Formats: sequence, structure tokens, C-alpha cells
Amino acid sequence: MAWVPVATAKMARRLRDARDALSPLYQILIGAVVAAVLVGLYVGLFLQRPAPFVPQQAVETGDTIAMSYVGTFADSGKVFDTTYVRVAEDNVSYPKAASFQWRVVWSDFTFQVGSGSAIQGFDEGVRGMRVGESRRLVVPPEKGYGPLDSTLVFERPLLQEVIARETMNVTQFNARFLTVAQNGQVVMDPFWKWNVTVALTNNIVTITHSPSMRQGLQPYGAWDAVVESIDDSARSGLGIIYVRHLLRPDDAGTINAVDSGKEFYVMSVDLEGGTYVANYNREVVGETLQFEITLVSITRR
Repeated sequence: MAWVPVATAKMARRLRDARDALSPLYQILIGAVVAAVLVGLYVGLFLQRPAPFVPQQAVETGDTIAMSYVGTFADSGKVFDTTYVRVAEDNVSYPKAASFQWRVVWSDFTFQVGSGSAIQGFDEGVRGMRVGESRRLVVPPEKGYGPLDSTLVFERPLLQEVIARETMNVTQFNARFLTVAQNGQVVMDPFWKWNVTVALTNNIVTITHSPSMRQGLQPYGAWDAVVESIDDSARSGLGIIYVRHLLRPDDAGTINAVDSGKEFYVMSVDLEGGTYVANYNREVVGETLQFEITLVSITRR
């Protein structure tokens, strides 16, 4: 009969006891692993299943779309319009054109494609775009705001001659100076803001412009000028006041003004030729424009 040492028999019993004690723990662990696997499969197959792919709408005729944009002149890069207030506020990164205007409300631009309510460059440029997509549009004048009207463009001298003495009737004087003519009175010229002396004989008013030498002026309230010289004997005794417009070449495209209710901007300044160009067209007319646009929404009936 085989025999087993007492020590060995005791060790075997301890191992069997340990195994029997751990069996429920193993069962619990195995059950937990199986449950985790099943939960993972359920989540992966059902709860996190990706939605079926649905192609995004692309802009078509008849859609009403909203977009954001920055509009610049192709030649100078200056911003003439934008829907972004951050661009409007930043004059360093986004230098502004003369016609740029601050809006009361900053919002996306909305129009119906194909309706003619937007320039042709917009109408054609947004077709096929999807929400969130961005594009750069280059819009020539014929697809933007039309060709330049040359009859609204005037070349003017930087050294302007102003007649020192003028004659008019009482009605003309009253309308120009908004006061009743009186002999010997001194009034202010509504444009130049210098003194004018009045002489009244019957219904005829003679006014004499009386500025000071080197007097500072601000034509149209838009730029600086100065009285450079006065020649009382010129023009057969009518006299001439020489006004120097202190415009510089870098003023071109930055100065906007109003002349008798009509807006114009300084288009160019030629110091060598002694002239500047006043353009009474809208600044965007006759220009190639660039738009950086982003499509915000599409509404389709």
C-alpha cells in the first residue's frame, strides 16, 4: 500500500480548499466579462450605428440662401463691404475703401438664387455650393455693378482758382447764404467758411470773398486745403484766390465726400500733373471685385 507523507497530504488539501473557494469568484469574473462584451456589441451595433449617408443639398435656382462674405477691390485689396463685424472693426488687417460704411446691424446676406435680387456674380457663384463651403469669387464689372460712366468722372486742379468778387441778384444771394442781403454786412461763405463782404445796390448784390493768407480750409468737409495766394487784379479786376488742395496720392480711394447732395470719391491724385480725379459713380462701379464667401444656409421650397 502506497503511502503519502503527512506534509504532502496537508498541502494537497490546502490547494483543493483554495480552488473550491475561488471557483465562485471565477464565475463572477467570467460572467462580468461576458456581460461587458454583450453590452459593447449592443452599443456598437445599435446605439452608435452611424446614420445612413444623405447627400447635402447643393444650391439650385429658386433656393433662398444666406451667406457671409468679405468684399474687396481686386486692384487695391481694400474692403468695401462685409457681413462680419470683426472685419469691420479691424482696419489693420482689413484696410477700408472710401465707400465702406458701418452697418446698424451685422447679419448674413440673404437672397433668392435666380431672382435677380443679387449681382450676377453672386447668383452664378453660389450655385452648387453646400452649407459650410467657402469660395472666392472674382466678379468683373459686367457681372457686378456695371461699367464706369465717364460723364460722372471729373479731373480737377490741385491749385484751384476762386473768383474773389461775384455779382448776383437778391434772390440768388438769399438762397446761397440763407440770409437777407444787407449793404455792408459780413457773412460766412457756406462752402469755404471764410468771410464775405456784401455790397447791395438796388436789387444787385456784389460779394467780395475775404480769406486770410494761409487760412486753413476743408473742402466738402473731407480734406485739407490752404489759401496759397490772392491776386486782386486778376480776371479784369475780379481777383482770384488760389486755393491749394492738400491731397496726396495715397488719399486715392480713401476719401468720400458729398457735393450738392451727390456722393463722390477721390479716385486718384497726380502731384506731377497737379490734378485729382473726383468720381461721382459709386466706387464699386467699373471695378473688378473679389468676394470671400461662406454658405450659411439653404432654404428650398
